[in-house]
Amino acid sequence: MESELKEKIHRALAPLKDKSGIVAFSGGVDSTVVARLFQKVCKKMELVTITSEWISSSEVEEAKTIAQNLNIPHEIIQISLGAETHLWENPPNRCFHCKLLVFSHLMDYAKRNGYNIVLDGTNESDIKGHRPGLKALEKLGVKSPLLEGKITKEEVRQIATHYKLPVARKPAMACLASRIPYGEEITLGKLNRVEKGERILRKFGFSNQLRLRDHNTIARIEINPKDFPILLEKNIIAQIVKELQVLGYSYVTLDLEGYRPSIPEIASE
Repeated sequence: MESELKEKIHRALAPLKDKSGIVAFSGGVDSTVVARLFQKVCKKMELVTITSEWISSSEVEEAKTIAQNLNIPHEIIQISLGAETHLWENPPNRCFHCKLLVFSHLMDYAKRNGYNIVLDGTNESDIKGHRPGLKALEKLGVKSPLLEGKITKEEVRQIATHYKLPVARKPAMACLASRIPYGEEITLGKLNRVEKGERILRKFGFSNQLRLRDHNTIARIEINPKDFPILLEKNIIAQIVKELQVLGYSYVTLDLEGYRPSIPEIASE
């Protein structure tokens, strides 16, 4: 590991020495690296995963497995968003209200169990683009050590590789609601078919990031442009269209710009 990155890690961890805290744990590369680094300096810690109707069940299972690999106590808290009508209406600041709700649960859990702080995996690369959820973290006083150390996403992956963490090359994930454009009502039916649709797409061997964006009757597929040839080489277009139409989509499209995590006027992750 290069000395510059070591210095960034030192800067990130210095304020956390001998603290007791919980890590908001999704099982992604960012929260896993935060957990591994905090484990080195903390007095006491726990990983806490918040799950709801908007979180894929497969992600929760992965989080369980990774927490076991880290050998850190892990708690899963199920919350319901059923009464949060403003979230289902899907306004452009949806992520602010959602994170405010989720991290309020985490702050309450920390307080009840004698922890000093709540940490999350926000990194230096996350402050670019449309990220309304970051304001909620700031408002609640959540600690973001990767951001404090100015550690970028690529450097997070370098740290994960250094510690031989199984998530080093794991693609970024986001809640299922991020697949639905702002202003379009979020429903359980839409979330379920997005989850099933992405499961269908993953079996065809596309690399790294992919998303199925739900535009009511239209399924818009985002994959890495380097994977476009797979569609022709494997002659799978007809099969993808058929399987996605079974889920209720009338039209299946490929976004020629490829995967991108944050488009302010459409949705953000």
